[in-house]
Amino acid sequence: MKHQQVLDKLAAREIVQAMNEDVARWTGRQMSYRGLSHAEVERAVVPPLLARWRCLLDDADAPAQDVGWVALATLLHKYGFQDGAVTTGALASVDGLNRRVVLSDAFERQSPAIKALLRSAPTPLTRRPRSPRTVTFLRPGDVVSVRLAGRFHAAFVHELHGANEFPVIEFYAGSFSRAPTMAQLADRPAARAGGRARFGVVGLTYLPDPARQVVALASGHSQAPYGDGPQAGDGLWTLTDIIELPQVTAGLFDADRE
Repeated sequence: MKHQQVLDKLAAREIVQAMNEDVARWTGRQMSYRGLSHAEVERAVVPPLLARWRCLLDDADAPAQDVGWVALATLLHKYGFQDGAVTTGALASVDGLNRRVVLSDAFERQSPAIKALLRSAPTPLTRRPRSPRTVTFLRPGDVVSVRLAGRFHAAFVHELHGANEFPVIEFYAGSFSRAPTMAQLADRPAARAGGRARFGVVGLTYLPDPARQVVALASGHSQAPYGDGPQAGDGLWTLTDIIELPQVTAGLFDADRE
């Protein structure tokens, strides 16, 4: 049983493609740091990826959750990683997909081989994986809700970098217990942490987001978060990745919670 055979049988091309892009991009970035052991790379890869896909894995309907667990375990294994909790979740999800008759008869017949693959020791990569081309389907004027560490935050897309490579966003001040409405964002200032913060976010690609972390609130919106533009010395924006957004935005939303 090959990894791609498992992924093809999940019949979830959008989830598999987006998750593979995240795993490949983040794995390549961690492997670029010299001197890290495979175990250190694995520890740097798995928890942030779990956080990125947590909305799908925890909050989606049962079939989508099951597909997500199997896809994540398979892709981690493909790139040389294995996590006990992810593997356990994936093995249970194989049974769940079969019990609910979600996928094909071929998936059910080959479930023992799928489980055997996921239980087996993965082969560590000897070189960085090829990174997928960065592209975004967001557009200037889009307003999105981004779930970070269990809270919801709104962001405005100012521009796209390069040939639609990634969006440059700015967060509205405050955090919310659920995705905010546009009425809640009216005349709301920009989030600040020392200076006004804008981010170029690689991996902020799809709407709807297969990971369900990012939700569209509006498109073609003309009003950015209230406040002046970047000041001298602030820099125009900070380059980051959607997987590390919880870290780079820490402290940005502490003032207001709604």
